[in-house]
Amino acid sequence: MRSFPRLLAAFLAIALLLAACGTPPASTPPEPPPIPSSTEAPPPPEPDRAVLIAAGDNLIHDAIYLQAQRRAANGGYDFAPPYQHIAPIVAEADFAFINQETILAGDELPLSSYPAFCSPTQLGKHLMSLGFNLFATANNHSLDMGVRGIQAAGAFWDQQQDVAVAGCYRTPEERDAIPLLTRNNITVALIAATEHTNGIPQPADENFGVPLIGENLDQILEKLNRASQMADLVVLSLHWGIEGSDTPTDAQRELAQQLAEAGADIILGHHSHVLQSGEFIETSRGSCYVIYSLGNFISAQRGANNMAAGILRLELEKDPGADRAHITGASFIPTVTHYGPGYEEICIYPLSQYTPELAAAHGVRQYFPGFGMDYLEKEFAARSYDGRVETAEFQQMTASAIAA
Repeated sequence: MRSFPRLLAAFLAIALLLAACGTPPASTPPEPPPIPSSTEAPPPPEPDRAVLIAAGDNLIHDAIYLQAQRRAANGGYDFAPPYQHIAPIVAEADFAFINQETILAGDELPLSSYPAFCSPTQLGKHLMSLGFNLFATANNHSLDMGVRGIQAAGAFWDQQQDVAVAGCYRTPEERDAIPLLTRNNITVALIAATEHTNGIPQPADENFGVPLIGENLDQILEKLNRASQMADLVVLSLHWGIEGSDTPTDAQRELAQQLAEAGADIILGHHSHVLQSGEFIETSRGSCYVIYSLGNFISAQRGANNMAAGILRLELEKDPGADRAHITGASFIPTVTHYGPGYEEICIYPLSQYTPELAAAHGVRQYFPGFGMDYLEKEFAARSYDGRVETAEFQQMTASAIAA
């Protein structure tokens, strides 16, 4: 019995020893990462954006389509070379406008040149392959082939898809219709009218014709108002002004203001066959950009000033939930129509790719020996495109071309 106290004392000593040593503290788990708050606002949606370019008069003299015919191996037409240098500019656009100055009725009617034009439909197909999708057919040559021309061209356009064509009409419904085209969730309406038709009267059959700025102004104003309710932007093509003049008239400026107030957001002018200036004009609706003439996109005319033209480039934007789109950027790309002696190898160059050597070899020098880079510099520098239109690119291209 005497050994029990000793055993108890040993157990107590061990317990005290363990208590003195202690046990390692439990490790604290790391804090979990914070959970994002479900109330944090998502980033605002991006606006819809698109690019619209506009070219001037596609004036197809016989030299152009005869050269295209000689280039084709299968008896058709090869229109690629005349447009190859500007093809990338057209391809990058969502909307691409052109004034088709000559009627595309060659499938059913004989081809012809000045003063009454009829062009191959293969030309229209090539323009569409480049990316052109807004075609104006209202101009002073719309009635060159009469009712048969309007019918034949209309049949050609009926076969095309995903393009907007405005101008000549074959029915009252076609006359009153407003062509629409949508890209990147932005819808553009196209309306076209001409000041005259070279003295050719409207067809006796009232189902056929072309909108005239003077006689049909009330209808044009009504269409603009209607189009502004249907589309995000309204493009109005006007064939107007004085042929050969580089300056718009006061009457044109007044009319542009009236048409912009009625619903036009972009007014694209042509007919003078030479380049004119452009500007933003303000209305109760907002801003409208008008360029009074883009000059000849391509032609076989003889005037030195007929060779200088340009492509208008507009950046469009539509805010989320907005009813309409607006212009966020504008720039002007100068172009030159070039041909050799005898109108050979007619084609279009951006000024940035044009050289003094090409200018020195231009066939127009036969009629105007002073044509050259200096002449082109003065022609482009004499035009104004409004302070909100980006001209730095134009000035840089001009300087680069002249210094080359």
